[in-house]
Formats: sequence, structure tokens, C-alpha cells
Amino acid sequence: MKIPKSIVIIILMLLVSCNNKNLKEEHKSENITEHINLKRTEQDTSKLFQKIRLVYGEENKSWEEYEAYVSKKKDTFWNQWTFYKNGIIDSSKSKFYKLKIEGNKNDSILKGEISFYSPADSIPNSRIDSRKISLNYVQKENDSLVIKEIKTDKNIIYFDYKDYENLSFVGYISDLRFIKIDSMPEKLLLNRNYFAIDTEISTNNYFVELLE
Repeated sequence: MKIPKSIVIIILMLLVSCNNKNLKEEHKSENITEHINLKRTEQDTSKLFQKIRLVYGEENKSWEEYEAYVSKKKDTFWNQWTFYKNGIIDSSKSKFYKLKIEGNKNDSILKGEISFYSPADSIPNSRIDSRKISLNYVQKENDSLVIKEIKTDKNIIYFDYKDYENLSFVGYISDLRFIKIDSMPEKLLLNRNYFAIDTEISTNNYFVELLE
């Protein structure tokens, strides 16, 4: 995806200042990231990545939101982008997810739900030969952390979750669509969409590097 030059300039300014407090308050989103952890969370510069969110355009009319992870080496990994027209998401251009984790954190098992969207959702089902989606996330079992995997072919994933570190969540979604080509019926076009998912503004989410 081509990022406007003005967005790149803003990123450089953010990296110089290292101050996320001046970013605009997130709005009109149900992502647990905003609701729980990103509202007033301070940066932890000991972590591998810092999450930044940028708003470009005029709010309440037509604007764009971008989310990226910035590494200690100043590498930028784009994760989500949402385009709005008159306050309504333009799903034909947007790539984003929503994460919900429900239950009492003292419960042994919590219920999680991730829904995600991308411009590829506009591809007619008749053109999709097959689709492979996997969610990988870090889970606490006994005194160890393990990676759990769920496979599906739907845009909504439900999962059980054992809380650790006060509802922190670290995960990654891979969404692969194999698309039929009318002119070459013996071949398939592969469409890829990846999401790094976590609930912290500063994170050691190693899955981020898979966004490249």
C-alpha cells in the first residue's frame, strides 16, 4: 500500500519527539486496544516495538487512520489503516481488526473474539477457490507461555483465553485467499493479509516482524 508522503513526514516527527501524548484520541472503534490499554498508557522504551496511530485528514468528514509498529531500529511495520467517508468506514480500502476479551480476569478461562476486515472481502465468493486463516497467540499454561493456533476460513474467530499480565494479548492473524483466474483456470492468484494483534502501546510482540 502506498502511504502519502505527508504521513511519512509525520512519522519522522514522532520518532524525533518520542512523545505519543500529542496523538489524537482514538475514536469510533471497539478495539480493546483503545478501550483498555492505549488511552493513557506511557511508552516503555525497553520493549522492542512502539505502536503509533496517525490521523490524516479532517475528522467527521473524510479522513484516514493508520496504525504502525516502530522498532528500536526505527523500522516501520504498517498494520492497520481505516478510511472514512462522512464518518463511515470505506471497507473497500480499509484493513483493520476488532478484539474483544470478556469475563472476569480472576476467571480461569476468558472468552475472546477477533473480527477482521480487508479490501479482499469485496472479492466475490465465486472467485475464491479456497481460503486459509490462522490465529496464533501467546497463552499461559501452568507456569509457561505457549503459542496456540486456531484455523478457520471466517472473518470472525472465537477462542478461549487464560489471562496473564492483566489482560495483555499478543497474537497474529494470517489470511490467505486463493483466487481463480478466468484467463488461466489452471492457476490461482494468492491474496495475503496479515495482522499483528496485541493490547499494548509498547510491546515485545515478535509477530510484528511477519508484517514485512
